Amino acid sequence: MNKNPQIKAVIFDLDGTLLDTIKDIAGAINKGLTDLGYPTHPVEDFCGFVGHGQAELVTRALPEKNRSAKDIKALSKKFWDYYDIEWYLNTKTYPGVLYMIQLAVGRKIKLAILSNKAHYFTKKMIRHFFRGAMIRHTKNPFGIYSGEQTDRPTKPDPTLALELAEKLKISPEYIAFLGDMPVDIQTAKNAGMLAVGAAWGFSGRKILEDAGADMVFDSPTEFAAFLETQPII
Repeated sequence: MNKNPQIKAVIFDLDGTLLDTIKDIAGAINKGLTDLGYPTHPVEDFCGFVGHGQAELVTRALPEKNRSAKDIKALSKKFWDYYDIEWYLNTKTYPGVLYMIQLAVGRKIKLAILSNKAHYFTKKMIRHFFRGAMIRHTKNPFGIYSGEQTDRPTKPDPTLALELAEKLKISPEYIAFLGDMPVDIQTAKNAGMLAVGAAWGFSGRKILEDAGADMVFDSPTEFAAFLETQPII
């Protein structure tokens, strides 16, 4: 991968990249665990549970001896029911994210989101946090996105990333894939995109570097400054 391509589009991960969602995820899972009589976890533990979809999140949260299909199904339902009414309580954009989006839109860089969060919640959050007024733009810049869907492969499989590239009408080598987890870096590499690490998220710089990120940024404003060096399309 050429580490200095012209960036014509950016595909963002959602949780830990655009939005700090960990408290609400932890709250919903812990309530479900309590209901089922299992021990709960500190919020910070969930940074190691997320990133691979709901089934993996639930499995990692359950005690090792209680990870049968029945247990996973029961906690999944509890999580969904709680999260559906509490997903917005503590969730917020990371400082500088709205500026980063504004700058990208102003430079006519196309944007999309690819998340392993359930598509249902991905859609809710995009509409809530990134509607036009929030970024001083006439419309939501994320008209192209995908969350976890039961009949489609999840990251790090490149299928959905490449489908988003087709919808953006941009060749993969001109797309930066920005995410905070090793699964995002691997997805980018599998799709032939620039693998960019968001060190402000749930993993941190070293983990992203060890995962093979082409570039790592410590803040959204630092990534925005990089985008500003790109030719205006």
